[in-house]
Amino acid sequence: MSSAHATLTEIEQEARAFCRRRFRDQAEYLEAKDAHCKRILALVSKGRRQVGIPEMLSFGTGRRTFGGRSFSVELRMPRARKAG
Repeated sequence: MSSAHATLTEIEQEARAFCRRRFRDQAEYLEAKDAHCKRILALVSKGRRQVGIPEMLSFGTGRRTFGGRSFSVELRMPRARKAG
């Protein structure tokens, strides 16, 4: 299993390779763009799994379910310190 850093490096290399590439016609460009976008999206998904951040989990408050576990997201305000 590769690391998230390795996955980010793969994304960077893919982007640089696409930027350097020259195309003969629009059809070749569109095919290459579609393939490039699919590879980038696959690498981003791989990176999310490596980092361990649930894709559809928001930071909004309320009840959430993820991976068969239910939990509550609550807003916590820091306690105000009393002056002197």
